[in-house]
Amino acid sequence: MNKIWLLLVLLFFYSCDNYQSLDPNVKKSSSGICHKKGSQYYQQTEKYLSFNTIRECLDSGGRLPR
Repeated sequence: MNKIWLLLVLLFFYSCDNYQSLDPNVKKSSSGICHKKGSQYYQQTEKYLSFNTIRECLDSGGRLPR
């Protein structure tokens, strides 16, 4: 029973960690570029991590577009 409980808890945290907002303020692309809503490549970016601010994205190791 304890192993099942542990597995369920781990799956819950894993799913929360990988949650992607459907309309984030900032997207960090798989290449590490931070795109804010309304910027040139925001809509084209499909594989991304979500952030509330550009600062959060940059602090996570992202960079601004050139």
